[in-house]
Amino acid sequence: MLAQVKKLTLSYHDHLLDPLWVIFDQDSSPPILPLMFSTHLSRHGVIYEAREIADESSRRRITSLLEREVSDATVRSYVYSLAKFLSYLEECRTSHQTPGMHASSACSGKFLNHYLNQVLATELDSAQSLSTHQSALIAYYNWLTYMEISPRMELRVDRKTRQFMAEKSKKQHYIKYVSRYQRSQLLNACETLAEKLMMRMGLEVGLRTSELMGLRLGEEKGLLTLFEQLDDSDFSHVNQFRYWLHGRYTKGSKSRWIYFDRQLLQDMKRYVETERQWLIDQTCSEDDSFFLRTDQRFIGTGIGAEQGSRVFTKRARAVGLNPLLHYHDLRHTYATELFHDELAGPDGRETRSESAALIVVAQRLGHSIGRDGQAPRVTTLYIRMRLQMLEMEDVVNG
Repeated sequence: MLAQVKKLTLSYHDHLLDPLWVIFDQDSSPPILPLMFSTHLSRHGVIYEAREIADESSRRRITSLLEREVSDATVRSYVYSLAKFLSYLEECRTSHQTPGMHASSACSGKFLNHYLNQVLATELDSAQSLSTHQSALIAYYNWLTYMEISPRMELRVDRKTRQFMAEKSKKQHYIKYVSRYQRSQLLNACETLAEKLMMRMGLEVGLRTSELMGLRLGEEKGLLTLFEQLDDSDFSHVNQFRYWLHGRYTKGSKSRWIYFDRQLLQDMKRYVETERQWLIDQTCSEDDSFFLRTDQRFIGTGIGAEQGSRVFTKRARAVGLNPLLHYHDLRHTYATELFHDELAGPDGRETRSESAALIVVAQRLGHSIGRDGQAPRVTTLYIRMRLQMLEMEDVVNG
């Protein structure tokens, strides 16, 4: 996504804005109107809804904008939905020389409805997701109207679009698991060591695509420290090396330990010494990010939050994987196999309780353990039954 969202804390005139979700463009500059909108949401926690009310003097019904409180979770989803729209504006600017994300107030109702019904409908997986994006755009443009910046516009999801999304949702029931054969195909399709490592970070570590940015070299207890341990005789018996993934790179801002096995860490070290070093030599970059970009415009700088997803989509399509699969399904696959590994002992028999295995999975994924000491329900959503997983292996592998 061309637009990036960052969670900030700001104190202004004795008002604490925490959190303040800010959208930045590729040059790390925030578009002014979206910044004002997100500041308004953080400060007041309200949006403006169009309501028809009776005007007794004229005996007609008139439309008025009335405040409605929204939760912090809704604020966050609205800002991210708006960021996706602003990224689309930038794509249009690049391809058609139209106004970009810094001119969002210039969009017409026709353009916005085209985005909802033609663009988003093909990209999103469910009617609920589409409804969230619609609500976010309505909230933003109603705010612009309230501020007397642009006229109010009607944003509608057409009947045909609703039918299309309903039919699409029926097709979304698939096993979020990538078989061993599919993994081999995916990795073989990768053109660089960096691409393979991005895929393995999902499969072997359980990282989200955005969390790839959290891999750093020189920070305290960074990757360089782990690379040194590989050749240290004091660590010759160690097969799992742990790394502190800082909360500023994770969903929910919760820091956690992640683990690399020795072979993965050796391949990471090889990337730093070869492909990454070539980028450093070419650019004299001092970026501390583990993964660096290779495109000419931003060569030598840290990757963005969606890079893992972009690589996955491109390579998965090349080998004909199920088009419903996403990078996040690598995380599901990791969680599934970790769960069953934690259940089984050396002889393959189940030796631990499911609740104990789920706690390990929750800790690795960064899910909060409940007050009752149990893994949260969200962790179980990552787990696939053993028979279902084995059936998947049999079907794919023939």
